[in-house]
Amino acid sequence: MGETVPFPKNYEWYKKEAMECFLSGRMEDSIPFFEEAYRLEQDELLNTNYTTALYQIGEYEKAKEIADDKYSFYESEESLALFYTAILIKCHLFLQAEQALLFRKKKYPLTDTSEANWTAVQSLLEEEQAKIELEKQQRIQYLLKESYSLGDKSFAKQSAIMKELEEIPLELFIEAVRPILANPYVNGIVKATAIERLAFEKVQGSFDIYWMKEKRSIQPCTLTSIKKHKIVQEVMFLLSERIEQTNPSLYQAMVKEVSLHFFMLYPFIEEVITSPTEWVGLYQKRYSESNQIEESDYVTNEMNRWMQKVEQELMDLT
Repeated sequence: MGETVPFPKNYEWYKKEAMECFLSGRMEDSIPFFEEAYRLEQDELLNTNYTTALYQIGEYEKAKEIADDKYSFYESEESLALFYTAILIKCHLFLQAEQALLFRKKKYPLTDTSEANWTAVQSLLEEEQAKIELEKQQRIQYLLKESYSLGDKSFAKQSAIMKELEEIPLELFIEAVRPILANPYVNGIVKATAIERLAFEKVQGSFDIYWMKEKRSIQPCTLTSIKKHKIVQEVMFLLSERIEQTNPSLYQAMVKEVSLHFFMLYPFIEEVITSPTEWVGLYQKRYSESNQIEESDYVTNEMNRWMQKVEQELMDLT
């Protein structure tokens, strides 16, 4: 005979299958049955068994989600409070776990057994914090090593590494970005992201940078962010004034391109865009049917050459 097909809402059947797997130690197999049973009936005992199974297989975030459904129940007795605190620790919610330890140790009567249990949870907290700190330091060392060969990687990889570098302590960040800024093969957008943090932190000293095939040096403490740059604000204002109201879709397309160009030109924007009005005029010509630049206009021609150079740099680095 074939297997019995359970009725879709047969809570008892799902619960029975879940507990058979659970009690025999097959936690992974129990999860689908617990999920179906719990969907039909949010029983407190079922909740704790389901949460325990999730905890045992390392699904800590999901375990917390299910336990939170019956939070007051987990607060009702010490063993459940201990378990919930362990879940917080495994979810790396260390501050909440520390607060829970302080509160719950006072809430429940102190016995030799309970003191040993809470001490064990405290040890778990310290071990998990030490583990995370070690992993963090190892990751930082990996990122520092990668910073020296960032130019060998794709733009997507460069961006991903820079995103992580932005989160590390400033002293280590400075160490990492020096070789990045001086590397001719690192994308200008990635370099601009690094410089913006240096500028925000008002970092003192000089940094060598390879910018648009030129060797330069910068002093981050004298720089502002791209968004706050005076020329950037003027260009964005002119774009909005001339185009946004009459052609919103064209405006959005132009803003994306203009923003990319700003990143590529940063931190030497003012050297290139000597006339915000003419710069915006170049974009208007690029998007119009007639995009010829008058040869007699030296300023416009010079900025047009820079715009073409930026476009080529973007093409070369993709």
